[in-house]
Amino acid sequence: MKKIKKLLAILAVMTLMTGCLSTTAMAVSNENYTIKVYCGNAPEISLGSYNALDFIFSGALAFKNYCESNSGGRITVEIYPSAQLGSTQEALQQCMQGTLECVMGGDGETATLYPNIQAMSIPYLFNNRDEFYAMQDSEYMKSMYADIETKLGLKTLAASDNGGFRNFSNNVRPIHSAADMANMKIRTMESPIYAKMLESFGATATPLAFTELYSALQTGVVDGQENSPGTTLNASVHEVNKYYVLDGHAISSVFLYMDVNFYNKLPADLQKVVVDAGKTAQYAMRGGNCANEALALESLADNGMEVYAPTAEEKETFRVCQEPVIEWLKEQIGAETVDEFMAAVETVKTGAETGASTTLGTAGNATGGMNTITYVAIAVAVVAVLFAGYTMSKNKKKD
Repeated sequence: MKKIKKLLAILAVMTLMTGCLSTTAMAVSNENYTIKVYCGNAPEISLGSYNALDFIFSGALAFKNYCESNSGGRITVEIYPSAQLGSTQEALQQCMQGTLECVMGGDGETATLYPNIQAMSIPYLFNNRDEFYAMQDSEYMKSMYADIETKLGLKTLAASDNGGFRNFSNNVRPIHSAADMANMKIRTMESPIYAKMLESFGATATPLAFTELYSALQTGVVDGQENSPGTTLNASVHEVNKYYVLDGHAISSVFLYMDVNFYNKLPADLQKVVVDAGKTAQYAMRGGNCANEALALESLADNGMEVYAPTAEEKETFRVCQEPVIEWLKEQIGAETVDEFMAAVETVKTGAETGASTTLGTAGNATGGMNTITYVAIAVAVVAVLFAGYTMSKNKKKD
């Protein structure tokens, strides 16, 4: 509880900083535009006794607030949370077809349309968020975002981690090393690379939609699952799984995509507003994830889950899956593509180690070096204002 109060106190202080995230709109055209944003997640998450904005929803809300505040009233943003418009896969198709302007989409869904994005999910590739963010903002990934824009018609406005490092939970036995994974049935995202990883452990992957996760665990269709602490908590996995191991096998991505045809129709001044709004959304998502992860882990333990952090030696045993997955991925997207990707990862890791920290900005719009602590500091300001505004809006509707 002390940690929660401390975080709330920081939020209150940092609220004063939010003015620096806004710029004056450049009014040119009188034409008005409506942007519909798909968000698969619900607006709020429960972190034990602490309610917070869901990090993906906070990104959408930050995008909305920035666009509407800096467009001279010419942009209206409508957010559709809780998968109101269907699954994320369906929403991506709608965006590609021009019937939906924006989608918050993960790399799992993107992988079914653009397999190369799976490279970011090679297991045990990143040691920390700084490395991951540096890769998301790297020149290599900028070229991938440009390729996605060309091939799928989806413009990447923001990129974040999807809740932090993913870890395994189960209801069979504690997992301390890779050998403990044998013969377990684990629910995964509908992305082939995760199935290959589990196969390397001697486990069985069961790809299921997230909406089916709880019932699958409850009925024994699967023994366990793999997700970030926040997602694991918010899905109430602690009610049906006892063990959670902090193996950190992957850190998945979530993107804010915009229909590129819609973007190209916007006047130049509103294109800038949209791009800058994407930067603000990225602040909110990345920082919100950093701030909430520790609270989520604490809440999982408070709710009776056995949370285990492997020793360095134990964690090394999990890396047995990396090479088979890399070789499999080479067969899927090409050896040259994977080799180039791995070389780019090593480049950004070297930069992170020497202090050339991650850049914050949308694809092709880096805005300077920032590490994880800075993300948290800035994001608490953004999220504090967003949460206060969202709460006031919700209360008005009740009145």
